[in-house]
Amino acid sequence: MSEFSLTQPWLVAEGLARRYRNGRGVGPVSLRVGPGEVQALVGPNGSGKTTLLRCLATRTSPTSGQVSWFGRHDRQEARSRLAVVFDATAHTDELSASQNLAFFATARGVDPNLWESALEEAAVAELASDPLSRLSYGMRRRVLLAEALVGDPPLLLLDEPTLGLDVSGCQWLAEAIRIRARTGLATCISTNDTDFVEQVATRVCFLVDGEAVRDAPLSELLAELGGSREIQLSYRGLSPISAVRAIEGVERAAEAEGGLLILARQRDGLLPDILATLGDLDLHLVDLKVRDPGLADCFLRLTGRALHD
Repeated sequence: MSEFSLTQPWLVAEGLARRYRNGRGVGPVSLRVGPGEVQALVGPNGSGKTTLLRCLATRTSPTSGQVSWFGRHDRQEARSRLAVVFDATAHTDELSASQNLAFFATARGVDPNLWESALEEAAVAELASDPLSRLSYGMRRRVLLAEALVGDPPLLLLDEPTLGLDVSGCQWLAEAIRIRARTGLATCISTNDTDFVEQVATRVCFLVDGEAVRDAPLSELLAELGGSREIQLSYRGLSPISAVRAIEGVERAAEAEGGLLILARQRDGLLPDILATLGDLDLHLVDLKVRDPGLADCFLRLTGRALHD
């Protein structure tokens, strides 16, 4: 690791934008990811997360702005120092998990002595000799992530990393990313899985319709929610969103997951006022949940939109 600066960012995007003919895309966005940091790109589907990550991973060229890796603008050199996971894989289904991992690890110059332990840590060692075509989607994802993690690449870029993983798979991946951070490696993930982001990220960039609306440390974003509560309502009838927004203390309300997601300042009488409002509208309450707010609520507060529609 001595060849890389420990005081300067390893990944820098300056005014980066990638736009398509239909006007969609991402940017301009500026980011800095340094050693030991985990940058999360968070936004709903279509917000530009994957497009931005593809530019950072040298897969796509920006239409404006620039990216540097480890202080240089050399895309080819950058590819030897980073590992990338997207939804689409380059696996050969006829080869086994261990053979696929060996192929990609060899291409990156990873020590063969590390291959077996990578599959063991991903809990796929027992299936290592099976053709990938016989593995479930979740196990194939574990193999893919093991290929990216093996050899501790200085910069790791992950698109929707928890896709297809069960609870134990998410726990394994979260711990692997935390270990990377503790050992001074850099990671950038693109996801709308805010529960996972809260476990691993040091910094979060919120994206909406291709625009960066906030980029800040995770701790700062969560601290801003102090004294607030998240309320989830499920009901039968017409949407009461306008009436709920008028209730004292309600900061944001958005339709989400078949009901309403409400972010409100905690005060005496808040829930009775919400229930009375629903009663006045002759709505049938199906379910009501109250919890401490998280990153998804921060997104709601900033944008007025639910992260998960």
